This record gives sequence, C-alpha cells and structure tokens, in this order.
Amino acid sequence: MNKNSSWLHYFLLFFGVFCISWSAILVKLAGVSGVSSGFYRMFFGTLGIIPVWLYFRKPVTDKFGVLIAVICGVLFASDIALWNTSIMLSKATISTLLANLAPVWVGLGALMFMKEKPGKIFWWGTALSLVGVVLIVGFEDIMQAKLNTGSLLAIAASAFYGAYLLTVRKGRNTLDTFSFTAISMLSSTIVLAIIAFISGAQLTGFETHTWWYLAALGLVPQVLGWLAINQALGHIKPTVASVGLLSQTVFTAIFSVPVLGEVLTLTEIAGGAVVLAGIYLVGRKRKAGAMVD
Repeated sequence: MNKNSSWLHYFLLFFGVFCISWSAILVKLAGVSGVSSGFYRMFFGTLGIIPVWLYFRKPVTDKFGVLIAVICGVLFASDIALWNTSIMLSKATISTLLANLAPVWVGLGALMFMKEKPGKIFWWGTALSLVGVVLIVGFEDIMQAKLNTGSLLAIAASAFYGAYLLTVRKGRNTLDTFSFTAISMLSSTIVLAIIAFISGAQLTGFETHTWWYLAALGLVPQVLGWLAINQALGHIKPTVASVGLLSQTVFTAIFSVPVLGEVLTLTEIAGGAVVLAGIYLVGRKRKAGAMVD
C-alpha cells in the first residue's frame, strides 16, 4: 500500500467516525420516540444504500447467507430501538458509551456458544469496563437497584449489538459486503416498522425540521459513515481501527456540548475513560467491522 493510499484510508476512517458520532445527537435533535427515529434511520439509510448495492452487487445465490443477513437485521433493529430510546432518556454521550460495550458481550458469547477461550487481556478489559460502568451509573444506585432507565436500555442495546456481531461472524462470508448490508438494513426497516405499528409510535405528522434530522440520521451515520469505515477497515491495522472507532464517544461528547448543551460530570468523564480503556483491551485482538451504531 503506497503512502497516498494509506492516508486516504486513514481519512476515510476519520470521516466515517465523524459521521457516526452524530448518531445520538441527531436522535436527540429529532425529538421523536426511539422507535420512530430508529425506523427512519433504517428507512432513509436503506433508500441510500440500494442504488450503491444495485451498482456493485453480485448475484445472490446463497440462501443461508440471506437468512443470516435477515437475522442480523432483526438483531440490529432491536439494538437501534433500544439505543435510540435510551438516548431520549439519558445523555447522548453516556448512551453512546454504554452501547459500545458490545465487544464484551461478543467475547462472552464466543466463550459460551463458540467455545472460544478469551485470554487474560479480555478478562482484564471486561473488569475495567464494569468498573467504568459503575462509576457512570453510580455505585449506590446499583446497590439499591435504582439504575437509570436510559443506562439500562443502552446496556441492553449493546447486548443485542454483540449478538449481531456474533451472527455476522457466523455467516458473513457467504455474501458480498453490499448485498449483506442492503439485505440486513431492509430487514431492520421492516422489523422497526412492525415494532412501530404494535407500539403505536408516531411515524407521520412531524414538523419539517424533524424530517430533515431523520433523513440526516439515515444518510450521514448509516450510509456515508459506514461505507467510509468499511472501506477503510480492509486497509488499516485492527488495533488502529479499534482505537479510531472508540473515538466516536469522544466526538459525540465534544459535539454534544454546543449542540445539545450537555456537560459531563467529572465522575462520568472518569468512568467513560475507564470504559473506553476496557473496551480497547477487549477488542484489540478482534478485527473491527460490520454495521454499527
């Protein structure tokens, strides 16, 4: 890889992380229910990805690969519905941080279902992450079972995203990237539409500025962000990529101050730093990839 190509892929990683860092902020600005914003994130994202898929796609003949993509779409829809709801009940930065606990769930899931034995670094990273979570949500609240609903939903979202990543690992290689992404996003859109119908979530009658935020949520983080990141990941060392992806939380925290007026406490900042350190240790030997929050 020549020097110019290397810089291009680092730029794509930075640009992609910059785009996905706006996810939680756009959800807040839209001001609608988590299910509603989740549906339109996937709806507009699917509209944006389909032309790209039609241009680059290869023949889809593997039924197992299609099934895996559909299952991943269901898991991702659950993740998005929970995470977006948590954002409306908590600070955007805190929700983003806790949702990034997915690598811990991936490691535990690999241990239980795939008989993979994590090394000592994984357990140290998991322990660090848990310490950070305790700092963020408060030790006394944990002891008294008074956890913030937003924090609980964000942690639940990270578990669904961990399940999504495990499923991707199981069957991702049977489809090309664009086909897998398009099918899973379409599946997510349908699932979120069903959830919205059952829960009675509002999907129409929004003000003009809300529609703009919802469209931006689908096109900026979901399409631009992850097309750029997925292109960069194949050309950048996993350790560098993992650190770059973790900077999403940092960018979200920075953007949240002027845009949302959110300010983190010193304890939350310390807890966030500990969680990020733990996630880095957990994921530093795992290759980053796939569609994320």
